[in-house]
Amino acid sequence: MSQGDLFDRAADCQRAFDLASNPEEKCTLKVLRDLWTALANESLVLSHDQLAKEIAAIEDLQSKIVGLDTGAPH
Repeated sequence: MSQGDLFDRAADCQRAFDLASNPEEKCTLKVLRDLWTALANESLVLSHDQLAKEIAAIEDLQSKIVGLDTGAPH
């Protein structure tokens, strides 16, 4: 995954944040956005394996959180 793809993930979270009305959901989306942004910024100095592990960890966290918030499987 490229640095641009990671920034795209952060932007997706920002768009969802902008549309959300629930304060807890907004907080969750802000944290996820910040995680994707931080990873994008660090991605150029991480090894491929390190980057893959970080992406998998954030994706796992995001799927669990979003799944809890919406009740829908992801």
